[in-house]
Amino acid sequence: MKSLFIIFIFALSFMVNAKTVRYELTATKGKINLSGKETVDFALMINGGIPAPTLEFTEGDDAEIILRNEIPDDELSVHWHGILLDPYMDGVPYVNTPPIFPGESFTYKFKIRQHGTYWYHSHTNVQEQKGLYGAIVIHPKEKQISYDKDLVVVLSDWSDENATQILKNLRKDGDYYLYKKNTLRSWWDAIKSNSLNNYFWNEWTRMGGMDFSDVGYDAFLINGKRDSQGIMAHPGDKIRVRVINASASTYFYVSLGNLPMKIISMDGMDIQPTQAYDFLIGMAETYDLLFEAPEHKNYELKATAQDGTGSASTWIGMGQKVLAPVRAKPDMYGTMDHGTMDHSQHSLELTQTPEVDHSNMDHSSMGHSKMEHTPVDSSPKNVIPSFSVLSASAKESTEFPSHIPRHDIKLVLDGDMERYVWHINGKAIHQDRNINIKENEVVRFTFVNNTMMHHPMHLHGHFFRVLNDHGGKSPMKHTVDVAPHSTRTIEFYSNEPGEWMLHCHNMYHLKTGMARVVKYSSFTPRTEIQKIQKDDPHLHDHVYYRGMVEFATNHVQGQLNLMNTWDEIELRYETRDDFNWKGEGDLFYKRWFGRFTSFIAGGTLLENQGAPVIGVGYILPLLLETHTLVDHKGRLRFDLEKRFQWTKTIYTDAEFTFRQKQDSEFEITLMYRPEWSWSAGLMFTEHSAGFGAQYNF
Repeated sequence: MKSLFIIFIFALSFMVNAKTVRYELTATKGKINLSGKETVDFALMINGGIPAPTLEFTEGDDAEIILRNEIPDDELSVHWHGILLDPYMDGVPYVNTPPIFPGESFTYKFKIRQHGTYWYHSHTNVQEQKGLYGAIVIHPKEKQISYDKDLVVVLSDWSDENATQILKNLRKDGDYYLYKKNTLRSWWDAIKSNSLNNYFWNEWTRMGGMDFSDVGYDAFLINGKRDSQGIMAHPGDKIRVRVINASASTYFYVSLGNLPMKIISMDGMDIQPTQAYDFLIGMAETYDLLFEAPEHKNYELKATAQDGTGSASTWIGMGQKVLAPVRAKPDMYGTMDHGTMDHSQHSLELTQTPEVDHSNMDHSSMGHSKMEHTPVDSSPKNVIPSFSVLSASAKESTEFPSHIPRHDIKLVLDGDMERYVWHINGKAIHQDRNINIKENEVVRFTFVNNTMMHHPMHLHGHFFRVLNDHGGKSPMKHTVDVAPHSTRTIEFYSNEPGEWMLHCHNMYHLKTGMARVVKYSSFTPRTEIQKIQKDDPHLHDHVYYRGMVEFATNHVQGQLNLMNTWDEIELRYETRDDFNWKGEGDLFYKRWFGRFTSFIAGGTLLENQGAPVIGVGYILPLLLETHTLVDHKGRLRFDLEKRFQWTKTIYTDAEFTFRQKQDSEFEITLMYRPEWSWSAGLMFTEHSAGFGAQYNF
């Protein structure tokens, strides 16, 4: 009885001391210019800004956040990323929280059970890319790390193109934005870089080379700006720098002037302080740094996009400016996959001349474009070149007791970059929604990445151990980077009953299928949630299109493809030479089985004579696309197609069709293509040569 009384007094004291911290957030749609190039009208803002306001709490507080939707034409949601809370407050519409319709509001209420650096963002459609994201700072009850100032650094990517259209473009062609980024691989560039063997090998293995990023962005931002003074600091000031990657699909390398950074926390969880010159931060991850301002210097905190297409900067300190090193652009022709790549070996390209000691140069009077970069000094002990989760060690043991039951689940991350579909264990979320688990088990997920892209995997409502060489002190996180062609294992204790999203935090990978819902067998959603779950957009296999028309002096053709994740309808018609419209055409239904194989059924038209066909499509080594078809009379047809990208703007399409007991044909082009949507050049058929243009839409 005495113990119960003590527990009651403790609980009562806790409730009395807890305070309610309220915020009112209003989402609106408006005009903004973040790139410096164009003002757009689709930006989504919270309380009038991008990023949204930083929310501050103290561990033990009761959070009460009113979110109002004043976006006139869309639903709204906010997910509290990395926050431990009731599943109904998690903010994933149609999974565990209702959507907020235009003109309505929702009040989120939850107890603050942790401290650290976190963030919040929309989980509706592609709103995160349009500006709906902000930081969360939670202070511990008792200060654990001594510092004088706090600096929140929110990294993001920005496009002047509506994110809804970006997703449509990627579904037309996963390489759509290579033209904008000027990163298209070619035979000529492979020869110039002495990498022809690697280029050939990538094509032979049907991988096509490394993929660092899908989207061509117009700006990269820190706290909504491309370059800004983050904080003024006097010599000796200790600054806690809270770095949050709120981008939709960009990994960043982060460095701070020419100094090593002391990394003290990841994803809100304190780690053994580690010094490094840079780190690669994936979407949705957070890193905390502790920085002591040197005398009369202003250090550049620089975030460089992993694909090398841009960067953003903010400055810490005052006085003489010290630039961060310029990172070398990634090798587009390498054969080494990222999974086996040691990030500490990534080179830093330093602008310097042998005659000048840049470490003693005063940059304060120089324009930014004239500043030289101080070379980093890699000699100090206990400083590593590049930090990753493999380097991290928890401060204390994170191991679970050995007597707790174990549950192992293998999750294969895969996809098709060309058709731009992403999935887990061969199925998109609309095909296989749930991963079922029980309460009070140690659940282990082994992620196997079969792709050439990084996947930042995030589990809602939980923290998990990322198993590394530190064993019992493996770090705790809520989001983990799974590098290309690598395996990463996490484990967590299943003590948060609910239905929780598990997904890749590349927003475009999530929207095209790389997600699941982790469902506790002991949990049954409320009736009102069950009713709306059937309308979950994650469970709808959305249809996209791609089209082409081509006009030449010796032929005319057009093609239209309608496709969802695994199904595709292809309609093609062509007439040649005399333009009498007695041409040929195909109407195919394709069912894809993985990246390389498809089943084909449909009909063909040749000289106004139709025939049903059935067959198989297969992509051979060297990225040779083939169709093997047979019609109702047993006649064989074989199609072979290959693109040769000679330079970034000049290519050849070679197409050959063999028909048994019918005329065979071929077409070879030499085309100039400055952007994805159009090309023009020479077109040769088995009968004639011509000149024409092609338009893609």
